[in-house]
Amino acid sequence: MRPPKPMRPLWPPLFKRDIRVIRTRAHVQAEQDSRRQSRIPLSHHDIIALAEPFTRSGRQVDLAASDRLARRIQFKPTHHRAETDGATLLTEHLVLEHLGRRHFRLTRILTNAAGQQATLRGDGPEPGRLLVQIDRVPVARHVQRIGGATLVINYRIESDSNAPAEPSDTPHLVFLQATTTLDGLVMTFDAQVGHGMPAEIDLAPDPERSLDLPPDLFAVLGRAWRPLRRTAHGWRAPLRIASNEPARTPDLEAKLARTTEHLIDTFAHPPAHFHTTWRRERWFAFLREAIGLLLVIGLFLLGPALLLLDASEGSLIRLLSFVMPALLVLFLIARHESPVMRIPPRPEPLPADAW
Repeated sequence: MRPPKPMRPLWPPLFKRDIRVIRTRAHVQAEQDSRRQSRIPLSHHDIIALAEPFTRSGRQVDLAASDRLARRIQFKPTHHRAETDGATLLTEHLVLEHLGRRHFRLTRILTNAAGQQATLRGDGPEPGRLLVQIDRVPVARHVQRIGGATLVINYRIESDSNAPAEPSDTPHLVFLQATTTLDGLVMTFDAQVGHGMPAEIDLAPDPERSLDLPPDLFAVLGRAWRPLRRTAHGWRAPLRIASNEPARTPDLEAKLARTTEHLIDTFAHPPAHFHTTWRRERWFAFLREAIGLLLVIGLFLLGPALLLLDASEGSLIRLLSFVMPALLVLFLIARHESPVMRIPPRPEPLPADAW
């Protein structure tokens, strides 16, 4: 028997091959540059040349903490006072990494007295330009105080390396992650997700503390906040945010502040106060979840129900009965969330020992 013929491609082969070649060349060149540079340790003259703009700004190389083989230069720590209150002392560590040919990464690590760390990193072809961009970001942007809680926020600098740097230019920051501790509960905002995907709010209590948080703890704040789900280490809730920059980071910062204030106010009162204050919003959140579940079930049942109608071959109704499962899949993909196939619990008063 003859082997079956290969299937004909759905688009012109030359177009597909060109796109693959262009992408492969870019990735292979970057990987080769990174590997080639990583095999050559930094010499003493390399360190002096790379550290020259840092020396002019008053920073000194920490040779003991640097790694020549990994092409990483660490600078001695400096100290800052937070602009918000002037009393918070922050220790700054700068780390310069030579990742490839004309590819540097500069990371600023700020540590407060409690040991919390906030980072700011930037990538580019010129270490001096990266230092200027990082110095233009105030340290108070990383460490913020909201209602007595200290938030440490990690950012990444997004800039055009080909554009000329102006003395008054403020680099655009991309929100990555934020962490705070509230009365034995660690809350983490993780925005390092795919394009268009919701951010994640993680709650991890101390092992000594017993908590029984309601699923609608954050859902009462609006449609962007999704219900809590149990995890191995605590709870997790998706948070809908703007898809693209520059709207994404301000949206995250505003929702981070609102969520933190809400959590502080909630824990400041007994559990019964939560149900009394947010009774109407809890029912709205319940209806949103119930309507979403009913919509998914309805789309499942609509396809077979259309077949019960005496539709002729080739009719629109018969076509819809077959494409309904595909429409359901597209609907779930557009939501960027995994559906919860269960009836949400009715809003009821919380037990006295919920927190």
